[in-house]
Amino acid sequence: MGAVSEMDRAVNPAYLQDQYGTTERLRIRLATHQQYSERQDDFVGWMLDQLEPRAGDRVLDVGCGTGVYHAALVARGVRVIAAVDASPAMVEATQRQAEEQGWPVVTLRGEAQALPLPDRAYDVGMANHMLFHVPDQRAALRELRRVLKPGGRVLLATNAADHAARLRSLHEQAARAHGWVPSASPGDRFNLDNDEHLALVQEAFPFAERRVRHDAFVFPTVDAVLRLYASGPIDAIEDRPADGSHRPPLLAHVGEQVERIITQEGVLRVPKDAGCFVAEVPRD
Repeated sequence: MGAVSEMDRAVNPAYLQDQYGTTERLRIRLATHQQYSERQDDFVGWMLDQLEPRAGDRVLDVGCGTGVYHAALVARGVRVIAAVDASPAMVEATQRQAEEQGWPVVTLRGEAQALPLPDRAYDVGMANHMLFHVPDQRAALRELRRVLKPGGRVLLATNAADHAARLRSLHEQAARAHGWVPSASPGDRFNLDNDEHLALVQEAFPFAERRVRHDAFVFPTVDAVLRLYASGPIDAIEDRPADGSHRPPLLAHVGEQVERIITQEGVLRVPKDAGCFVAEVPRD
């Protein structure tokens, strides 16, 4: 990949292509949340309870990924979902899912910083776990404000600053042991705990509030941890070898540490608090 600074890595096109050029890595992470969460798997429902979409609403989903929220939105009676993503693979997967299910979803390839949509067209909007990948977050938030109706609502899901910190610590120890410099989490660019991030949101949405949902991974096996680790966190090193030669030694090192923890504690518990900024769009 070449040299990429810690903060630039989250928006680096090569990194984003590696992570989201196909749906595989994202699907692994979603499956891990579904299978190994300590709390009941109600994350989507909890988020939509904060957003409060109503029957007949026009919904905008920016950075839609594979359309994780769409089944629940349709169940709540929304009229149409405009799903926007910069990744062709995500747009294709979301469109295919909508066609198979007969959902009222319109997919568009586009950038959050310049949404290909008209002013005041949507009742509610979401930008979930994606603003840390946007180079100009202020522009993206202004775009969201532009396309939402006055009195509408917006939901910006993201992670707590210490989300999965225990796994990240194991990665950092392994990276240093093998002579690599670990890089920061992409989530450092936009998380729940940084008051500057809340202030940034409030520039566009003055009434924004921060809401937190507490949870943790509970991993009973080494393989379950390594599958998640290999889906992305393993690549958080500076000057990452293009040939992937860092992966086998890091997987082996982290696997040994996880096995030791599970032997001692019975499971590996990894706190993963997340949540959202939610706001009503100011009325004229």
